[in-house]
Amino acid sequence: MPPSLAKTNLSTVVAASARDGFSIDILDAEILSRVLGNINLPILVTQSDGRIVLWNRAMEVLTGKTGADFSQFKADHLSVAGQADADQKMARKALETGQPQTRHSEWRTHDQTETPVELQYSVLNGGRGETLLLLQARNLSERHKLELELRQSQKMESIGRLAGGIAHDFNNALTTILGLTESMISGRTAPNAESLNEIRHAAQHAADLTSQMLAFSRRQILQMRNIHLESVVENLGRMVARLIGGDINLAVSARPPLPAIRGDQSQIEQVLLNLCLNARDAMPKGGSLRVELRNVTLDPAWCSKRTGSRPGNFVALSVSDSGMGMDAETLTRIFEPFYTKKAVGKGTGLGLSMVYGIVEQHEGFIDVESAVGKGSTFTIYFPVASAESTPRAEVVRTVAPPVQSRAPLMPSIAAATILVVEDEKSVRKLFLELLPKLGHRIYSAADGDEAIKVFERWAGQIDLVLLDAIIPKTGSGEVYEYIRRKKPGVRFLFTSGYNEVFINQKFELDPNMVFLRKPFTTQQLTDKISAALA
Repeated sequence: MPPSLAKTNLSTVVAASARDGFSIDILDAEILSRVLGNINLPILVTQSDGRIVLWNRAMEVLTGKTGADFSQFKADHLSVAGQADADQKMARKALETGQPQTRHSEWRTHDQTETPVELQYSVLNGGRGETLLLLQARNLSERHKLELELRQSQKMESIGRLAGGIAHDFNNALTTILGLTESMISGRTAPNAESLNEIRHAAQHAADLTSQMLAFSRRQILQMRNIHLESVVENLGRMVARLIGGDINLAVSARPPLPAIRGDQSQIEQVLLNLCLNARDAMPKGGSLRVELRNVTLDPAWCSKRTGSRPGNFVALSVSDSGMGMDAETLTRIFEPFYTKKAVGKGTGLGLSMVYGIVEQHEGFIDVESAVGKGSTFTIYFPVASAESTPRAEVVRTVAPPVQSRAPLMPSIAAATILVVEDEKSVRKLFLELLPKLGHRIYSAADGDEAIKVFERWAGQIDLVLLDAIIPKTGSGEVYEYIRRKKPGVRFLFTSGYNEVFINQKFELDPNMVFLRKPFTTQQLTDKISAALA
């Protein structure tokens, strides 16, 4: 008898196979051995206590075990540390219920590596009243390798599309800026308001692009507060109504009472605005747009069917349209950067990727439902603010940006003495030229060490520290803590072009901290200084 049939009770196995009038009594040990030898799927048959009574050659190849090995231990001995208990539990469940059970586990295989396997347990009822368990094992290592290669390929494709999209948009903006500035510097074109406006628009487009990329990559700095989404939706609803046009019917509803969430109001407004504009573009001939808020509790059963979701209490923000809808392929790629099916000039493909990044930073998730010709529904789940969070902050009413004035720059509040800590020479020069024209007195430092020295000398005069988040030598965190200890009443205005863990942590600790994102306009700088000194 072949080694792989050692200790086999053949009459039991044959009887177990003779069900529903089907008989294989003609099979002898040699034929059964050949059948098992030609099955490429590794299999084991065990008794109810786990002792192995039958196996095939494929199992020997997978595990590197011989007949003598299988005769000496139980099936769970093949499991790696930490998996044996779960494997035993699944086997017992199959025996108790009589139903096949499947789980993913890890075995130590022939080369002593921990190999992912899919195990399927099925009950065999023996002819002598004996209960046997059939265990089928699928080696998942090759599948995992292929999945990894596919994910890597998709990632590289996405990165390539991202790089191409960024290069295209930035090159257009830079072409405008370089071309017009060089023409004016060389004297071929006299400086004029029209050219300067074109330069400003190109620079603003580049700034918007970097902001979108930071949002997509979840690197935006968030000024988190306790806010109520119904106030945000109410404030923004009037603006949305003007933007979507008269041929689209807008309906807004909320189901009170709604708890507060922890969020950055301006970023959530950006999310809502992007979803509404996206819905508008999906309804070129008009239709209906519905924005809905509701309080929901998600259970594990619901979350098990939605990737990225988790149980808990949430405020759900839904944006539904009656537009053209999306097919299955589009649904799988809608959050990829620069992926768009809109006509040229109708969108960059960054809107939804930016929405995704902002929602992720708020520790929420998005559920999307859509079908061609039946519209789309985007539902964002924001976690409810915990009881330990700071008290509710009033939502600032959204207003249109102020009209640019050609009047000379004037300070909006009383003059202050400001310590500017900025390592970038050109930006520091901008502050040194601009702030005195706003009526402020300025001291400057190019790094953290210099900032501390300047502060020690002029501490009695300094009202505000305009501090870049990333500075050389002594870091901004140490400078902040040092100055705050020496002069608790001094105000801070942080500025940076990207996210920094220190800044986000400080926002959480100090809700009153003011932050100025780079790049910024003169008006934004003036407003932030006013807010910091108020």
